[in-house]
Amino acid sequence: MGLLTTKIKYIFDYYVSSSYHVSLCVISYIIVIFLLNGISINWVEISFIFCTTFFTYNFIKFYEFLTSNSRPFSISIKSNFINSLLFLIISLFLFFKFSINQQIVIAIVSFLTIAYTIPIYSNATLRNNPFLKIITVGLCWSLVIVVFPFIEILNVVDLIYHFIVVFCIVIVQMVPFEIRDIKKDEDSIRTVVLNYGTRKIKRVAYFILMFVFAFSSSFNYIFDKSLLDPSLITILFILGILILFCSDQQKKYYSSFFVESIPIYWLIIKIFL
Repeated sequence: MGLLTTKIKYIFDYYVSSSYHVSLCVISYIIVIFLLNGISINWVEISFIFCTTFFTYNFIKFYEFLTSNSRPFSISIKSNFINSLLFLIISLFLFFKFSINQQIVIAIVSFLTIAYTIPIYSNATLRNNPFLKIITVGLCWSLVIVVFPFIEILNVVDLIYHFIVVFCIVIVQMVPFEIRDIKKDEDSIRTVVLNYGTRKIKRVAYFILMFVFAFSSSFNYIFDKSLLDPSLITILFILGILILFCSDQQKKYYSSFFVESIPIYWLIIKIFL
């Protein structure tokens, strides 16, 4: 039993740390928006986003690994590197199947990702500035989740609505990660948590969640929409609870799995609620 438990733990740890989980979370957001608008799911776009997300997150990890230490590559890192190259090849193949507008969105996200990861000017990256870091991550996720799949489908009003909702939720999702990494970032990167403290940042997160509810309610009333789904209200409540109990002493998978899984919860709730 102990050996089986160890094996399961190893597989789960690899699933989370290798970016399979975050890739699944990104496409879950997209599928939720497809369902909310009653649109047939485009699995080519879903496959493309899964592959590009996997490659992007591992690209950031590989760059940090190469620039921060001289340890030899482990078997898992080598395996993940090969998988990332495979997903990159698939992404490049699928990229040319999309419209010019969609390709421009991906080009913008690619540029932001490089500027976030690699110092381009004066050894500075977007990640070094606490506010630019959060805005960049929220912007990239929103562009990939909302603009890329739906720029040719949804009208401008609905596109802006989903963009704002996803952007705000992603920003709030980052809070537990920022709090978790407060000690690790203390000597290298200034974060909003280090600048303003955990309590204030949590209050900002609660305010954003309340804004999303108020914004969604107002939007649906003004434009006579039915996008204020009970699943969204439930997700805002769940995310609020996760923010409440997060701390710099949180368990290993609190942020990387339970908080990251918000879009998966949302998808499950949307399907069964």
